[in-house]
This record gives sequence, structure tokens and C-alpha cells, in this order.
Amino acid sequence: MAHKVVKYRLESDGTIPTWLKFGVTQRTGGMYPVADSGTASPQDWIMIGISADGSDTSGAIEEITSKDNLQTYLTAQASANSWTDPAPTDEDPDATTTFDAAAHAQRVWDDLDALNA
Repeated sequence: MAHKVVKYRLESDGTIPTWLKFGVTQRTGGMYPVADSGTASPQDWIMIGISADGSDTSGAIEEITSKDNLQTYLTAQASANSWTDPAPTDEDPDATTTFDAAAHAQRVWDDLDALNA
């Protein structure tokens, strides 16, 4: 079995799904939230996470099976939601730059690879 990258929602009671991986140095849950106004709270956000090793992810919205698929998803969401990356300077500590979907996808996939090593 292996860890997987998945799209997920909170449980209907607002708790984090128990099949997500936590307690490691890698960032593994609650990443890249996207509002879903067609779904009632507390399940009105779609997030990216990494599952626990071998866990039943049948509660996930979808498994993201490749880094390229994750990059495509992040690129689309960044465009639709005007995401940016922080780029603070001494003159402007709130400055931002274009969201780098490739770098974000690489970071998530590096974490996944580390967990599956």
C-alpha cells in the first residue's frame, strides 16, 4: 500500500478525515482550499491532502494520480481564484507574484515520495 494525493472535504461533522496522514514533517492536509458554494458547511471547501499509508480513501473526492495532474489542477484553480505566491520585499512586505503551480505540485509530490520511500 502507499500514501496517495487526494482531493477531500471535511467530514459532515466538520472533523478532518481520519484517513489523512498527519504527525510528520511533510505538510499533508488542508492544502490549496477551494470554496464550493454548492455544498453546505462544513463540507463547502475542497482541499488537497495526502492519505495515511494503505488507508481506505473511499471518502475522498478524487485521487490525483500524477504530479502533472496535480499541476494542471493547481494551475486551473490558481487562474479561477486569483491565487498568488508571497514575494515580500523591504519596501512592500505584502508583495505577491504569480502562483507557481509547477513548484507547488513538485513540493507536494516530493512530500509524497518521501512518505512512500
